[in-house]
Amino acid sequence: MLLSSREKTILLVEDSTLTRFSSRRVLEDRGYIVEEASGGEEALAKARQREEPYDLVIIDIYLPGLDGLALLEKLKATPEYRYVPVMMFTSETRMPVVKRAIELGAVEYLCKPFTAEQLVHRVEKLIGPGVGKGETPIALLHRVLKNEVNRAVRGNLKLALVLARREGLEKGKIEEHGRRVQHRLRGIDTVIVLSSSTLAAVLPLTGAEGAQVVAKKMSAWLPGEWSFGVAVYPDNGKDGEELFNYAESSLKESWKKDGDKAPPQDG
Repeated sequence: MLLSSREKTILLVEDSTLTRFSSRRVLEDRGYIVEEASGGEEALAKARQREEPYDLVIIDIYLPGLDGLALLEKLKATPEYRYVPVMMFTSETRMPVVKRAIELGAVEYLCKPFTAEQLVHRVEKLIGPGVGKGETPIALLHRVLKNEVNRAVRGNLKLALVLARREGLEKGKIEEHGRRVQHRLRGIDTVIVLSSSTLAAVLPLTGAEGAQVVAKKMSAWLPGEWSFGVAVYPDNGKDGEELFNYAESSLKESWKKDGDKAPPQDG
């Protein structure tokens, strides 16, 4: 799951006015920003005109003009939307249609009619919950760490935190890099955007060796030179705060080795 403390935007592409209205209301009530399009051409134009890509695109398979599958194919051919999750609305239950949507890049589908709870569950699964007012990125990370540490304590399990930082990124690029990493990690892992230059990966059931493997893979997945800091529960801390402090100290040491200077603090 990719989490960010910034507001999350969704493009909802649906030709049914009733479905569009009810879905938008449900999602906005949960803290998401929702923009609408009633057809494929309109949706494609909105996506291409944005400075930063939407966090999620929801597309009805059957649309007038440019249909949902054609729109999905065109979106996934756009570099900015390669790692943006797309969910399909459909009343079509034939497997060839669903299979084609998955082949084109869709990661989830929801059959009509659906309940508000089903819609929210799918959206949260793909991009995390809507943003609560006043929660900073660090507070978000500590909330996730607290939950995962409690789970690790109950099951006598390992837990790892990996911090990754690269300075000088263009505006909005950190979100793209976060999606790229989350796309390749396990479903139980959580990637959090901490700042315009820093990502955090919370890795349940992962010890020191596994965390180093993930950091090495992230270095290969992400363009440019990145520095990494790793901490593992319970070896490097008994709670989320201690884990974060250890990982940040490790990150600073990595940064000094790479660039002979300490990175700025995230707040």
